[in-house]
Amino acid sequence: MTLVKTTLAEQAYRELRARIVNGRIAGGTRLLPNDLAADLGISPTPVKEACLRLEADGLLVTAARRGMVVRRFTQEDVEELYAARILIEKGAVEAAFASGRIDAGVKANLAASLEGHRAFAGAASLDDLSQALSHDRAFHGALVRAAGIPLIAETHARILAQTHTLFVSVPGEYDRSIAEHAAIFDAVNAGDGRRAVEALLAHLGRSRENTLRQVRLMAGLNN
Repeated sequence: MTLVKTTLAEQAYRELRARIVNGRIAGGTRLLPNDLAADLGISPTPVKEACLRLEADGLLVTAARRGMVVRRFTQEDVEELYAARILIEKGAVEAAFASGRIDAGVKANLAASLEGHRAFAGAASLDDLSQALSHDRAFHGALVRAAGIPLIAETHARILAQTHTLFVSVPGEYDRSIAEHAAIFDAVNAGDGRRAVEALLAHLGRSRENTLRQVRLMAGLNN
């Protein structure tokens, strides 16, 4: 077996991405490469490379006279992100059913993600919420990957990371996602593509409204 050695820039990217998506670094936080390098125990150069990748992922922005800042999302951003999610996820599920790619492996991945998500329902702490969201990403990612189009799956993963940075910032209604994911899984498990799409769209619509409420609340807190 060949072992692939990760670069310092890759390690920094993964660590900083995890901190942002898990809410350890809040939106609006200014990132200073020298400080981050000292914290991570590496030189500033790989940290700068990591920040450029995070900017490409939509998690950091370049602000005038402030350098790199963790992105804060507007209502317009949320509308755009969810429009993309609806197009990608609906299309992926339809394509997966049409091509017969909903197999035992896909169902097993969905079931495992659903059970993992359920285990952390209630999100009593930031760590619990971060775990719940990781299973949420795994569930939706499994649906999209079932279509068998890696480029779309990669794009979808970046979109999920952006939306989930909001979920760790302001409390929202997450418990309902368990039942909604279960409805999607039940339809997929039964081989009912139409019902799976209907359940998925209902879930994404509710999630969109919840996220928009979060953004409005964040805007009020930051004013």
